[in-house]
Amino acid sequence: MNKVFEDDTATIYHNNYIDIIKELKYDLVIIDPPYNIGHKYKDKSFNDNKSDEEYRALFKPLKNKKVITINYAEETIKYIVPVLEYPSKILTWCYNSNIPRQSRMIAHFNCVPNLKKVIIPYKDPKDKRIAKRIEAGHKGASCYDWFSDINLVKGHTKEKVKGFTNQMPVKLLERLIIMNTEPGDIILDCFFGSGSLYIACKNTGRRCIGIEISKEHLDLAINRIEKDINYLLN
Repeated sequence: MNKVFEDDTATIYHNNYIDIIKELKYDLVIIDPPYNIGHKYKDKSFNDNKSDEEYRALFKPLKNKKVITINYAEETIKYIVPVLEYPSKILTWCYNSNIPRQSRMIAHFNCVPNLKKVIIPYKDPKDKRIAKRIEAGHKGASCYDWFSDINLVKGHTKEKVKGFTNQMPVKLLERLIIMNTEPGDIILDCFFGSGSLYIACKNTGRRCIGIEISKEHLDLAINRIEKDINYLLN
């Protein structure tokens, strides 16, 4: 196991997760895997155009585990569901962007999110019943099974990691963490990417294990953690 970073929040490895996952202890897996849609990464450590059989093999070590996957609906159904089987709950993350596909499926396997743990603003605050609830001090409603209040990470935002594509918003990961875990739990990310899970765990009082096969992405994530963490927290 090639450990490259460790502190009170995270332990991070430069490995193919399949090679080391059996040696790790964790409470939940949250992954935003490469989507197998032919994206051309600068780092050639991962081929984003695998055969169906090769791509499905990525998820086999996660079968029967508590897993949350963030992916496009079609790819989730085609590749992930055949391996991890029927999801216990599906949430839909919608966002405004300049790309044709403006939503992703958040599939929960062997776990069910507690939507009541996350409060989001009322959709129609002018409704008489809602207005009364606001007047009584209520700040919003329990999260719905779809939401559109979290946008993609764009180049002009302070959260953006230069040189990294397909970066997960910290707020999205925080929401999933709060719905599915308790403080002190350990969350595994098999495709650690830009390191957003680190910040989300730091903000919510959880620990994480990050595994990344790409040295280029790993360097970006660790640089983000070591140099920019105080700026990015909260």
